[in-house]
Parts: sequence; structure tokens; C-alpha cells
Amino acid sequence: MSPSLYTVLETLVDLYRQSGDPVTARAVAASLDHQTVEPQCRSLRGHDLLEATGDGYRPTVTAHELLALDVDADDVLVLDVVDD
Repeated sequence: MSPSLYTVLETLVDLYRQSGDPVTARAVAASLDHQTVEPQCRSLRGHDLLEATGDGYRPTVTAHELLALDVDADDVLVLDVVDD
């Protein structure tokens, strides 16, 4: 079973906070003991929660704000993404 988007986001943000450097999908997958999380990272990027860099991904301000909310992984959230 693949890890949830929320779990991937939490893990990537934790790894990013530890190193301060962009995090690869491979590093997230290894941390979660899973073969791949690239589809989840692409989905999170599509929802403006991750930014792709040449060296991996870094969380956006929105990702940090989302994780700062007092929610559980099973909670339902609705995000309104507004283009500037």
C-alpha cells in the first residue's frame, strides 16, 4: 500500500527541516521504507504544496501552514488555491 499524500508531505517537510536542502523522492521513500513516492510528490507539487528544484523538492509556505494546523491525517481538508 502506498503512503498517503499527507504522510509523504510530513516526511518531506521533516527531512527538509533537518537538512535545509531540497529533498528527493528517493530520500522520502527510503525514510518511509517504501519503493517510490514520486507519484505522490508530483501530486503535492500540482497542489502547490511542493516546489521542484534541480536537486529535489522543497515545501512551499502553504505546505508549512497546512502542517501547522491541528489536523490528523484522516481529517478532510478543502484547499482553495487561488492564482495571483
